[in-house]
Amino acid sequence: MCRMTEGNVMQQQAYFVYEKKEQGICILRCYAKESRVVVPEQIEGLPVTEIAPYAFAADMEKEPKNPGELPCICGELLEELVLPGTVERIGRYVFYNCRYFREFTFGANIRYMGAGAFTGCKRLSKLHVRDMGQEKSCLREVLVDLNQTVTVEWLGKDGFQVLYPAFFEEAVENTPARIIETHTHGVGIQYRNAFRNTQIDWEEYDRLFEIGRHNMEPEEAVYASAYRLKSPLGLKEEAAQSYENFLREHMERAAELFQREGETELLRWLAEEFVHEKSELEVLMKAVSGDAAAVSMLMDISKRRFSIGKKKGFSL
Repeated sequence: MCRMTEGNVMQQQAYFVYEKKEQGICILRCYAKESRVVVPEQIEGLPVTEIAPYAFAADMEKEPKNPGELPCICGELLEELVLPGTVERIGRYVFYNCRYFREFTFGANIRYMGAGAFTGCKRLSKLHVRDMGQEKSCLREVLVDLNQTVTVEWLGKDGFQVLYPAFFEEAVENTPARIIETHTHGVGIQYRNAFRNTQIDWEEYDRLFEIGRHNMEPEEAVYASAYRLKSPLGLKEEAAQSYENFLREHMERAAELFQREGETELLRWLAEEFVHEKSELEVLMKAVSGDAAAVSMLMDISKRRFSIGKKKGFSL
């Protein structure tokens, strides 16, 4: 039986068509004014536990009737989705061809993910994963479906950010054998396999940087280094030194990149925690010279960190 609920979720006018099941509520469709959808934890006092197949795809097998006047947020209209930690199942092709879907927040406790869930989601580049206090995580299952560069923010007690480089697959015909072989290019697939018992294997992840940094985009290597040094969970001294050496060699590029992408906190971290000498900070200021706000921030940090001596006074 399909039912409809209307509400104001995080100041977003939206309503959902859903189905009641034994375990809780299954979301079938969402209708809203904005491209950012926040799914509530409960509807009618029951937990939202499931997202139906094709729920955010442009087309579905049996389209429910829109009970209001708001547009259906599906296909190219979906840009950001926030799921509550109560959701444990996601249906097949749920985001099929959501070409502008770019940011996804969900709990690590999702235990079922249907086939082709992220097919066509070429712009999905930011994952925010809630630590639900469980040993198993669905992170790798999500990552292997995304071959573009992806940044993961882990939300919890041991929070961290980490980057997964891109990779791509190429179909190559083996004419003598009359078969099509799939060749994978880029180190991104190796990074996605750096898991042990569904948890990130930090030692393997960091080992890959030394052998793979020349096979990823320079911007990816900069972010990978900065993220690991900024939140060094499981980071060993030798790996830390490798990241540090790379970032020192590319500080100007890093500053330019962080400023261009609006990563103010990363730029601040670079100036506050990473540089050791005033000359290094001057390199950062030169790199962002076209941004008055960024230059002002760096100058304030420079004065606070590297100003020496005190004003001379008069003695009579």
